Amino acid sequence: MKQYKNYKLLKAISLVSKEYRELKNVNQLEVNHDIKETKKVAFHIGRIETAKNNVSISTLQLLCEYFEISLSDFLKRVEEVENSLKSK
Repeated sequence: MKQYKNYKLLKAISLVSKEYRELKNVNQLEVNHDIKETKKVAFHIGRIETAKNNVSISTLQLLCEYFEISLSDFLKRVEEVENSLKSK
């Protein structure tokens, strides 16, 4: 059975992830390394930022902890971005 993917939502998550990463002034390799070192888990922000794969809530939570924001704030921003994508 094929996995469901909401491509506009994935694109919004991708854009918000990039937005917060740029605000923190870090590149993808730095994010991957920092999360791997502190949480001792495999992490690949590039997979999020390509908007091709579904993202687990657990992975988003790790990312939010790294960016020092709440998951709810991240998702609110995702909703704003997704709505702007729909209107284009």
